[in-house]
Amino acid sequence: MTRATLAMVISPIVTGTLSPTWDGALWVGEVDRADVHASSHRDVVALEGAAGYRRARLLVRDHGEPLGFVEADITEHRRIGGAIDVRTLQRAIRPMPVPERRPTAGLVLPSVTVVLCTDGAAGPTMRSVLANTHEDFDVLVVSHGADDGGTATVDIDGHRVTTIAAPAGGLAAARNAGLLAATGDVVAFVAEGAVVDAGWIGAIAGAFAADPDVACVTGPVPSAELRTPAQRWHDDRTPAGRTLRRRVFRLDGGADDLPLHPFAASAYGTGANLAVHRATALRIGGFDTAFGPGTSVGGGDDLDLFTRLLFAGSAIAVEPAAIAWQRTADDVASLRSAAAAHGHGLGAWMTKNALDRETLAASVDAAPEAVSAFARLGLEQGDHAAAVGGASGASGASGASGASGAAGASGVDAVDAEFAQTTRRLRGVEQRSVVTAPFLALRERLDGAGTIDRTAHGRHELQRGLAEAGPARRVVDGAMGPVSRLVAAGIVVLTLVLAAVGTVFDLSVLRGSATGLFLFALLGVAPLLLLRPVSLARFAVFAVTGSLVGTIGIGYTMATFHLWAPVVPFVAVIVLTAAALAVAVPRDVAELRRAGLVPPVARPRWGTTATVTTLSVVGLLVVVVAALTHIGDPVPAGLFGSLGPGLVIGLALVVGAAVVALVRGRGLAVPVVVLGGSIQLAQAITYGVPTVTAAARHIGVLEYIRQYGGTNPAADIFQTWSGLFAGGAWVADIGGIANAMLIAAWVPVLLAFSTTIAVGVLAAHWLPGDRRPWIAALLTAMTGSLNTTYFSPQSVGILLSITILVLATGPLRDAVVTTADGTVGAKPRARKVPLSKILAITLIGIVMVVTHQISPYLTVAALVALIVFRLVRPWWLPVVVLVPAVAFAALNGDILGRFLSLAAVGRVLDNVQPPTHDMTVLPKPLVTRLAFDIPAAALVVLGLAALITVLLRRDRVHWALLAAAASPISLLVATNYGQEGVFRVVLFATPWIAILAAALPMPSGRLAPVGALVSRAMRPSAVRFAVAGAGIAALVAIGAFGQTSLDWNRVMTRSQSEATQLYDRTAPSGSVMLLTGSANAVPSNTGARYFDVGYLSREALGAYPSGTDYDAAADVSDMTRELVENWTATGYYALVAEPFGAYDERYGYQSDADYQELAAAMADSPYWKVVWSSGTTAMYELTTEGMRHATE
Repeated sequence: MTRATLAMVISPIVTGTLSPTWDGALWVGEVDRADVHASSHRDVVALEGAAGYRRARLLVRDHGEPLGFVEADITEHRRIGGAIDVRTLQRAIRPMPVPERRPTAGLVLPSVTVVLCTDGAAGPTMRSVLANTHEDFDVLVVSHGADDGGTATVDIDGHRVTTIAAPAGGLAAARNAGLLAATGDVVAFVAEGAVVDAGWIGAIAGAFAADPDVACVTGPVPSAELRTPAQRWHDDRTPAGRTLRRRVFRLDGGADDLPLHPFAASAYGTGANLAVHRATALRIGGFDTAFGPGTSVGGGDDLDLFTRLLFAGSAIAVEPAAIAWQRTADDVASLRSAAAAHGHGLGAWMTKNALDRETLAASVDAAPEAVSAFARLGLEQGDHAAAVGGASGASGASGASGASGAAGASGVDAVDAEFAQTTRRLRGVEQRSVVTAPFLALRERLDGAGTIDRTAHGRHELQRGLAEAGPARRVVDGAMGPVSRLVAAGIVVLTLVLAAVGTVFDLSVLRGSATGLFLFALLGVAPLLLLRPVSLARFAVFAVTGSLVGTIGIGYTMATFHLWAPVVPFVAVIVLTAAALAVAVPRDVAELRRAGLVPPVARPRWGTTATVTTLSVVGLLVVVVAALTHIGDPVPAGLFGSLGPGLVIGLALVVGAAVVALVRGRGLAVPVVVLGGSIQLAQAITYGVPTVTAAARHIGVLEYIRQYGGTNPAADIFQTWSGLFAGGAWVADIGGIANAMLIAAWVPVLLAFSTTIAVGVLAAHWLPGDRRPWIAALLTAMTGSLNTTYFSPQSVGILLSITILVLATGPLRDAVVTTADGTVGAKPRARKVPLSKILAITLIGIVMVVTHQISPYLTVAALVALIVFRLVRPWWLPVVVLVPAVAFAALNGDILGRFLSLAAVGRVLDNVQPPTHDMTVLPKPLVTRLAFDIPAAALVVLGLAALITVLLRRDRVHWALLAAAASPISLLVATNYGQEGVFRVVLFATPWIAILAAALPMPSGRLAPVGALVSRAMRPSAVRFAVAGAGIAALVAIGAFGQTSLDWNRVMTRSQSEATQLYDRTAPSGSVMLLTGSANAVPSNTGARYFDVGYLSREALGAYPSGTDYDAAADVSDMTRELVENWTATGYYALVAEPFGAYDERYGYQSDADYQELAAAMADSPYWKVVWSSGTTAMYELTTEGMRHATE
């Protein structure tokens, strides 16, 4: 047998005189791979002080860089003693990868202050810190043995060592004192008694220098001694001790292997070895003194710090080269207190996360994994050491690694069996401690524990520390600041106060306006203030959507179950809103106060964004003033004819702002949003009634609910899908709004602004920069006049649909993938939709289901298209929208069956046909044709731009967007939707087409010369301004023309609305009103009795008179006879109004001049008498002579 040759002798990490107490003990040391590979496989490695150990754990390095741990059997040699075969080590080390070395050349390393918080046992730690090779560092000792108020400074080996007194409290308080007193850019903390590597400080500094957003660096804390079962227990529960992977964690970064991210705190490191960027840590208030050793909680201070840094937008880096060896307690008696401290810290940390708005939603997302993690609490975690020499891993080397390991290991001795029982008991201690932790944390809070800024003295110290620390690590997240959130809260409070004032002093306009604004737009604000701040655009979308969901949900529930008690839920809403604001406002005030402690980097200057915003607001105010000074009925020239130059000037100012923003690349959102809703706002102010008569018909359902306290789903489809109408009825009753037409007039204004913002937010998921998303929003708003936004289920449905898509999608992230050949690369991958968003999507989907028949299915179609191209995860997400829709449709199949036909299924070409006007006798005027042709042509151009985008980019994202744009066509496969299917397809396809058009790239590849030519042509600023001005002006002209050119014939008059409401209230049941023109021009069915009284369109009596010799008196006579002969009623009425003539002329039924003759003939006719008149509207009742005439 060949005699073993000694290759090298390895010393243990720590030395001691005590021997191991059990067979599972591990000798701990380290070895360099280069030395092992340089040795012969017949050699052995001697282990100094290995007497009594059967196995060894070695940290393997590669020229100092840590690779991983191996565990091997120790063999006894007569001459050498305990040793490990080199062959065994070589076999274990060979698979270890080459370490990733971080380049340090050119990096500016920060200065470092090492803080040692000690009770007087930091000698080994101090010696190892001072032995570090890094140059720019000093040491700060926070000692409980130092004199209060005194500071002692000495110089040791060229490094300044300062000692200050530790404050009262636990470890967190001492570390806060160290943060405030430190002078380095980075403050490093290491546990008392730990031994750090010689390159520890350098590794920390390099990690900070490598990533500008890293605010915290942690390193491994491997066990320096594993002599007793108690030490092995600590080792099993310290994942950071054996994890040697260099990683950077960010809140939105991918961590697919960590389902609990951003709460996978054990993967981020431990407080025993961490460093923070001083200014950034001070910005968040330092450590929370309610946590950590020395408090009743006993732990969790590091977990809390990691979480707050992540949610503040900073990154956490795990640096494997920053090693701090730790020697843990070796007695079993200490285990119970350690387990309790771990459980208490975990439970208190989880409770804080569940109550803090920054982490509330993420806590909901992590709830399923948290339950699973709680069940695994107390089991071994972290990376296993590579085991060789007959063992099967770290747990296999130790029977005390867990109860199952103890029970299954062969040859278990008495120590193993006893410790297995201890381990089971300790798991129970940890789990029970998690449950009791909230009460301990509450006690600490009541005693005044918290972050540094919790007291006036702390704020003073924090301000001084921030002034010395310099700027924090830059974080750009675009979220609303405390000022914006306080303004939002103030708007809610002011609105409620105004509603109360209006109620108390009987100011009906003030009461109705404030109540409507709150319930339709501001109800969702207070709940959002309890969540993590988002950008202003997202906040606006979610606030309005949340308000609509809440209002519709409450109204629909009361109406469906006939529990109409509007005041009760309103009081509940007010109480909940007040409670939410009572929680949110103090937090924002505290954050604002903390932000005030930070010295300003530079004085804010007036810039492009301020200029653009000012111009946009001024332009909007000009439009509002013009509308307020020209209130009246529509005129033939439309809104521009009514408002004159004021509307043009106002829009021109906003267009100018948009041009400046587009060219400069900043602040485009504000003018786009203003342009998206300014026309609807001007129409609402000027006309005071809905701009589409169909909206007025929806008011009848609303009034029905108000009068009868519920709906009758079997009556018609509007009563079945009555979500919007029930919500409006609740608003009208609470606001004391007598004329619900005002709701129909003003809700579209809110929807127009909100939908524009929602498209911009959705587009930002795929379009880079600050310009392209809002270009997409502008394109959507300005080419959408084929589907006018009005008080209708589909206008609400498209907003809810876009909001669902905003929640379901997001920017792709680069996921690390390994190809078949072993190459590691990055691949774009969709983020998985978290649980909190799935719950929100479900809630929005349910409300959408009871509001609009087809919106849920078109939303599902878009989601499916995105899932096919792997832009949405999980794959089953559409089910949460589809299942409620199918279930609701099945419950109301009888009603739905009246509008669906099996014969229409598959007949796409027939279903795509728009509605026709069959009884026209005159050609349509040019303005009517252009009102549809120009927006349609703009959509065609937009579609061509979208196709070109897809053909030029040819990637998965843009093919997916094209599929989403085509998905609404699925509607036409099943139905023509009352000859309106093509309009609904356009409504749901336009945002996707606009997003693709806004993504149009500069020509490249074979078309590169064209791209270069365009770039050169666009280089002068004057050219860019001219092109941008022409493009935006053309878009606004198209949008404004499409929305306003037909106002004369499309918008009812106030007197017309009053007449139909009077008829609904006073006419006997069974009455019928003859509409002396097309029914499309009158707001019929506007009252609660729309089942009791009817309307009859002029077309029902036969063709319109044709020819040039129109005899109005004869026409009145013929209509009277046809009405009475063919329609039995208890009472006969007729309505004469200006919009009849306008509509009939614009759509070719008869000229307006002929209609004016008809109106005069009605006034002179003995067959009809005027029962009410106002303005250009008159309501007539059939006289006795008229009845005789009709029956002769």
